[in-house]
Amino acid sequence: MIWRALRPGEAELLANGLVRADPFLRLGYRAASLSDYFTRGDSSLDRYAIEQDGALAGILCLRRPWLRGPLIETLALLPAAQRRGIGSQVIVRCQSECGNNLWATVSVFHESARRFYRRHGFAELCDLPGLVGANESEILLRWRRSG
Repeated sequence: MIWRALRPGEAELLANGLVRADPFLRLGYRAASLSDYFTRGDSSLDRYAIEQDGALAGILCLRRPWLRGPLIETLALLPAAQRRGIGSQVIVRCQSECGNNLWATVSVFHESARRFYRRHGFAELCDLPGLVGANESEILLRWRRSG
């Protein structure tokens, strides 16, 4: 697994693949708005294409600085790249590079994502109602380096 800067045209490819699955499907995201989020100007948001074996597998959007460590705003893998250990590799790398804290949010309804983050040592801190949808809640997560 590698991550690298997102290249022109990849945001649209990723968005078209990601809106067909949760959380984007349930939250009603359209490919055009997701692609715009992946490419709009924001100097504190790094966007990385995730590759596995030379193929585009997903995206990582990492906000730095944010509180007392970076925030994973988006970690999303295309359906064909899921359940292959790629997301775990991304999290391990983030944890090794982040300092003492790493933050993320996850949709309350997205139980598989919640289990994923728990397996990687994230604690659920609080609900954030209405953050991404009027009738939905996100959960703020935190990973802290022990020791």
